[in-house]
Amino acid sequence: MKRFRKLSLIVTFIFILTVVSGNFSIANAARLGFDNNDIVYMILTDRYPDGDPSNNGILGQEYRPGELKYHQGGDWQGIIDKIPYIKDLGVTAIWISPPSENELFSRDGSESGYHGYFTHDYYSADPHFGTKAKLKELVDTAHANGIKVILDVVPNHTADYLDPYATEYSSADYQPAYPFNNPNWYHHNGDIQDWNDQWQVENCDLGGLDDIAQENTAARNEIKKVYKMWVDDFDIDAVRVDAARSIPKDFLQEFESYLGVPSFGEIFYGDVDYVSDYQNYEWGVLDFPLFFKAREVFAHDASFYDVKNILDQDYKYKDPNKLVTFLDNHDRDRFLCLADDNYAKLRLGMTFLFTVRGIPDVYYGTEQAFYGGGRPTEWQGIANKENREVMNVFDQNNIIYKHIKRLAQIRKDYEPLRNGTQREMWVDDKVFSYSRRNDTTGDEVITILNNDWNIVTRTIPLRTESSIPVGTILTNLLDTSQTVEVTSGGVTGKQITVTIPKNNAMILVPGTPASYIPSAPTVTTIRVHYDVGWGNTMYLRGDTYPLWWDQGRKMRNVAPDIWEFEIERIPAGTTFEFKPLINDTTWSSGNNFIGVGGETIDIYPTF
Repeated sequence: MKRFRKLSLIVTFIFILTVVSGNFSIANAARLGFDNNDIVYMILTDRYPDGDPSNNGILGQEYRPGELKYHQGGDWQGIIDKIPYIKDLGVTAIWISPPSENELFSRDGSESGYHGYFTHDYYSADPHFGTKAKLKELVDTAHANGIKVILDVVPNHTADYLDPYATEYSSADYQPAYPFNNPNWYHHNGDIQDWNDQWQVENCDLGGLDDIAQENTAARNEIKKVYKMWVDDFDIDAVRVDAARSIPKDFLQEFESYLGVPSFGEIFYGDVDYVSDYQNYEWGVLDFPLFFKAREVFAHDASFYDVKNILDQDYKYKDPNKLVTFLDNHDRDRFLCLADDNYAKLRLGMTFLFTVRGIPDVYYGTEQAFYGGGRPTEWQGIANKENREVMNVFDQNNIIYKHIKRLAQIRKDYEPLRNGTQREMWVDDKVFSYSRRNDTTGDEVITILNNDWNIVTRTIPLRTESSIPVGTILTNLLDTSQTVEVTSGGVTGKQITVTIPKNNAMILVPGTPASYIPSAPTVTTIRVHYDVGWGNTMYLRGDTYPLWWDQGRKMRNVAPDIWEFEIERIPAGTTFEFKPLINDTTWSSGNNFIGVGGETIDIYPTF
């Protein structure tokens, strides 16, 4: 017994030294679960199913079904009910909304605290989500199914209680719960006005939300203490730190060490130099620089050199494999909203996300082709309404769901996609290829992305580091009926020649993987035959989404007198009406045209 107590004291002493020194190690991260082998699925708890209607709140007040700025009824029970669906998708970790009780409304009443970022009582569970016992049940259920739980934490601010620059609360009834109702625990410098001024970013309010002063010892200790409670009491595997850019870096480091689990921060900025430094203080960060450029490439046909320029700066990060990568989230327009609802573009972007270095993060609903209203809103600031739809579709046969499920399986089966060194193989405006290789074992996966609207052929040299010999047959994991042979030639003596359909990809590996043939998409193609003249553009309107009657979709010019638009959302055999317009203002003459889902419709309008 004495020997056991002595050993326990030694272990405890080592743990305390680790926490106090701030040297939270990679070994601790692996022991606690979350690591760069994972695939994240981000859930806004309120937008998942309503598993327990008794906790919805007051109808017509904070609970307003159909009004997306207010509570919709989603809760922890709703997530529990859908764990089999989440598991089948292939993700390994769920990132859920902040659990603490929120203020019911924003100061102006224009939205409720459904999202978790208007913290009222840090220590209590938000009753709209359920009890603490229900949260523990959710975590235990997830863990039993091999799914880790990431908690969204908000150590930067509470709700908007203090008036601008005020040092006292104006109401005894409108203030945060004890002990966070001490005005001395907050900054009193008004709102952030200049996001390029780091002092303002860290010491002013974000959109009026009361900014916690981490330099105040009591506030600093209490915010660590409360989240330590959530992490330890509920066996949380990792945390995502909201508004991490607005928190001093030394606190981020101390916070992570104190919690004892990996954290990754929201550094909402597109500059690698700025973002990369935060990984010196946290286990990981959300990869906003790559997000901004990748989204432009896949949604708006920008050049692959934009992505290359971001990846070329990976040396600035402490570990690029611990960057959390994404194509859309709760603050940005959904990908399909920006990409004119083009499913092929989404599949291509997801293929990039699951094969490029980093940890892929899928925003809930993306797997069901959610489109966030279809009209961009983030130009007004952040997107925080239509892109936060209620999750009411769980179709495991959806073609996007099945594609993401396949990508998740590939990532699990091929270790280099999780830990391998990334090396560029080819880049031009429309084609990008890279290798992910384990330099110890020689295992390698090659990805080739075609972002062109036409079929392309490229001869691509293998890397000098590659140990794949000439004569090897490589198989495309996205369609195993497609193979490529490594031949002699090129600058490295080994090369492959690939032909890839438009907006498509190949993930190539040696060996004999199990057969996989993807589902064939149902594509409706509308081709308008008309020469609109130099400088003009053809648009399309209709009665079935992604078409509207009040706003047109820009068509793609494929020949001087041919304009094309592709749709996958319309089911095969479904009839719909449409009409072309020049410059989205001049309608074609005559009646509406009739289309049928899954067919190619050629029309020859007059204007």
